[in-house]
Amino acid sequence: MTPPALGRAAITLLLSAACTGCQWTGFGFRADGPEMPRLRQVLALEAGSVVADVGAGKGELTLALAREVRPNGRVLSTEINATRLKDLREALVDARLDNVTVVDARSHETGLPPNCCDAIVLRRVYHHLTDPSSINASLLRALRPGGVLAVIDFPPPFFWSRGSLGVPAKAVVDEVTASGFEPLRLIDDWPGRGPLGSYCAVFRKPRT
Repeated sequence: MTPPALGRAAITLLLSAACTGCQWTGFGFRADGPEMPRLRQVLALEAGSVVADVGAGKGELTLALAREVRPNGRVLSTEINATRLKDLREALVDARLDNVTVVDARSHETGLPPNCCDAIVLRRVYHHLTDPSSINASLLRALRPGGVLAVIDFPPPFFWSRGSLGVPAKAVVDEVTASGFEPLRLIDDWPGRGPLGSYCAVFRKPRT
């Protein structure tokens, strides 16, 4: 629960102060930024891969993944917000990418078909989940045996346990593992949030 003396405005000021003199890379994904080379390695991306971007938002990561897996690969891009779904479809038309399938997700279901993906990524999405156990079960169904799941997120600051301001890495590892995934590794120096901590928890769907 948010301490009464510290509202969101106060937290924003504190975070801004922490960034004084630092290079702030922001929350948006940049195809030419430091994340893509690491994602390429973590997800074992190559031409022909089928990968899902769960909670695609504005679609920056979806577009980068679609270019990464061409010519024979495919991206399934899921989003729950109707406005963002519309914007995502328009962005794909503008980018002239025809290897992306946009999926209308729900709060308890990704909308991904069974055994459809070699890899799945949730980038700064997990802390928003209201029903993580159901989503994790849906992710497990969607991955092919041996497929990789990457959860990129950040720990909550100050007195928060989890919510809109982040989620502890341990909670992610515990919950995703409890759903049937095998934990592979936790990368605790993931780029993309300026001076603030970020991590990538990597899992695999059992082969049998």
